[in-house]
This record gives sequence, structure tokens and C-alpha cells, in this order.
Amino acid sequence: MRMLRALAVSAAALLATSGLAQVTAAAQAVAAPAAPGAAAVVQAADTDTDDGDTGTLTNPTMATVVAPAAMSTAGYSYTAPVDHCILYGYEIGATCYQWVGDDQWVVDGIANGWAAVVHVQTNYGKDRYCQALPSAEGWGKCNYDHVEGKCVRWQMYELKDGDTRNFTGWSAWYGTQYGYPC
Repeated sequence: MRMLRALAVSAAALLATSGLAQVTAAAQAVAAPAAPGAAAVVQAADTDTDDGDTGTLTNPTMATVVAPAAMSTAGYSYTAPVDHCILYGYEIGATCYQWVGDDQWVVDGIANGWAAVVHVQTNYGKDRYCQALPSAEGWGKCNYDHVEGKCVRWQMYELKDGDTRNFTGWSAWYGTQYGYPC
């Protein structure tokens, strides 16, 4: 019994000197009700440093026209629009994930009235949707601010008047910091 008491005193001293006792006390104070019978208020906060979710499945964010001149003509090639870009091409279009700058490039492959859209998903709960420039007019991009050290993946589909079709499979997961597979 004396041995347990001695260990308890030593553990308390270690906590006090390391500052963990104050952190634990502060966490308990936040979780404890303010007054007897009152409920504790727990507020969920968005603690990541990236931007908010952008677009929805049927109302995606339009890509911006910043593609290099060589890529701004009708149609597209399977050549990546920029360096350090992971390119995925499909019949409906192509997308390229540029981890330096967190840009998602997208191009519509067929001028048929349906817009190519890329759905970007993070492994920390964000979904983003980027629509290609209309009528296969060339590469455009959506700029995201992904959390570094996390992972993203994407799939493409076509959109017209709120209807969707031709969903591709998901890509593999890639790192937001160096573009390596996760």
C-alpha cells in the first residue's frame, strides 16, 4: 500500500512539472457544466486550415480560365497542362492534380452539351466539385487549399441541367504535400 501511495505522489509530481495537469484540468473544466443541472455546451469547430467545401454534385464550381495558350483550343490532349501534375484521362475529359499549389485542372473532352466535372474528395471530410470550361474549350483549374500531409482522390462525371451521368471510378489516394500515393 505504501508503494502505491509513493507511486501516486511521484506520478502527480511528474504531471505537475510537465504541464499535463493543467491541460487535463482545462479539458475537464471545458467539458464540465457551468452550473449544477446545466448542460455542457460542446461546439464543433472546423479546425483545419483549408478553404471550405466548394460546389455540389449538381452545382459545381466553374474552373477558371488560366490554362496555358497551347491548351486553350477546342479539344484536349492527354498531355498534362503543367509540370508536377498527376493526369487521368477519360473519354468524357481529363483531370490533372497539381499538388504544388493544390490545383485541380479539368478539361471537357466532348463538345456535346454535357459538362465534365471532377469530384475531389479528401481523407479529412471535404468534397469539392470543379466543372470544366464549357464545350470543350480547353483546360481550366480550380484552386483548393488542401491540408498538407493529407490525401485526396477524384472521379469525373458529366453534368447537364442538374442531371449526371458517366461516372468514372475513383483514382487512387495521393498526398497533398508531395503527390506520392497514400
